[in-house]
Amino acid sequence: MYKNYKLFLFLGAAIIFLYLSVGKYEEFSLKKSIAACTIAKSKLKKELKPDQAREICEKEVKKWKK
Repeated sequence: MYKNYKLFLFLGAAIIFLYLSVGKYEEFSLKKSIAACTIAKSKLKKELKPDQAREICEKEVKKWKK
């Protein structure tokens, strides 16, 4: 019975830490995705300026996020 309490305590703590880490790293992941998309768009379409590519990528990435 005592082993079950340890297991449930560990699983509860792990779930809480995972939930907190999602909030922390979500913004980081979003920024990296937009940066990668901007670089790819700029390389594929030479006439596209980096600012325009960034705006397009922000719209696309945020659309996928929803």
